[in-house]
Amino acid sequence: MLTRFRSWLANRRSFLFSWYTKDRKETQEPEKSLLQLPQAIKKKLGSAVENLPSNPADQKAIAEALNKVYDRWRDEPDGADNSIVILSSPVTTVSRILSETLQEWADEKQVPMKLLPLTARPHAIETTRSKLEHHLKQKSVEDDSEETPLEVVVIPNLSWCFLRSLEGLEGIEYLQYLLCNGSKNRFWIIGAGQVGWQYLNSVCSLEAYCGEVFSLPAIASEDLEQWLTPICQDLDIVFDKPRLDRQLLDGDKNNQTNYFASLASISKGVSTVAVQGFLKSIRYQKPEGDETEDQRKQESKLVAQIPKLPELPELEQVDRYLLYSLLLHGDLTISALAESLGDEEAEVQARIEILRRKGVAEQKDRVVKINPIYYPKLKQELSSNNFIITRE
Repeated sequence: MLTRFRSWLANRRSFLFSWYTKDRKETQEPEKSLLQLPQAIKKKLGSAVENLPSNPADQKAIAEALNKVYDRWRDEPDGADNSIVILSSPVTTVSRILSETLQEWADEKQVPMKLLPLTARPHAIETTRSKLEHHLKQKSVEDDSEETPLEVVVIPNLSWCFLRSLEGLEGIEYLQYLLCNGSKNRFWIIGAGQVGWQYLNSVCSLEAYCGEVFSLPAIASEDLEQWLTPICQDLDIVFDKPRLDRQLLDGDKNNQTNYFASLASISKGVSTVAVQGFLKSIRYQKPEGDETEDQRKQESKLVAQIPKLPELPELEQVDRYLLYSLLLHGDLTISALAESLGDEEAEVQARIEILRRKGVAEQKDRVVKINPIYYPKLKQELSSNNFIITRE
């Protein structure tokens, strides 16, 4: 089951994981830096980023959290919490990180896993509960005994189990029932986005039914550097000098260390934001003067300038509601987005086209999501306008 899920993730990774923005139409601010690169280098850089694994720091943090909670439950199944929720930013696909962490973890623990095989939100949201009942059904709780084998149940992405709509929470209600009344021989691992989790807590107190809630910590600059260094070495990327005030502040730190410190700062330690910031910072530098063409090619180099986030474009209130819905759900089809907003599909598609041209939203095959590089500033914008979202 886990192998099939990993295969599906690999096939969809170019859109789901947002390392490299590839919308059908070129946007304004996010694409400027890459357009300055020769096509061959741009393609090579994009390919390298597409093939990045999840950041090892995320995997390590999840494994450590799982070990603590699972071992405590295994030693005392009747008394300890039998679930853990792994929270990530809404622009980070937590299902991917879980898939790359759990296979080795399950082998180490020698425990069978039941993986919820949803790979997207059901098109007909009213069928969500029946799908969950089919895949997560269990024997009677009365059959529980010391001889009953332990089982780990994994919900890779809780966002696929609900929609903010009239009938969109029936799947969550069923999960609440299982978490409260299900077998004590089951241990639950649930991946979720932070904004969706905050919403579900506000409308149905989901956290009360769960055990440990673990938020992925911000990735440190050293971990970002170690993660992206192979790409930098392969493409011979050099690092620009920081501003003078930064040089005075950081003393004898080298350019590369300063670069990744800035990248960690602007991205708030979110891997998808950091990757987009990295991509947008790369410039192609040609030598000036009377050198021959061959000399210019040999002396040309890729320079990573100090990364920065683009300014969030001006948004209308209707755009804020739309973008909040995308953060809440992670990604949505146009029809599901319209249902969550209570608007007509044509109206929603028109607003999405505007947001795509501004670079804030991405769309592929009628599935829409946020461009990660705008997430930190969008989060602040929505928090300032009284949306249910935690502001750092």
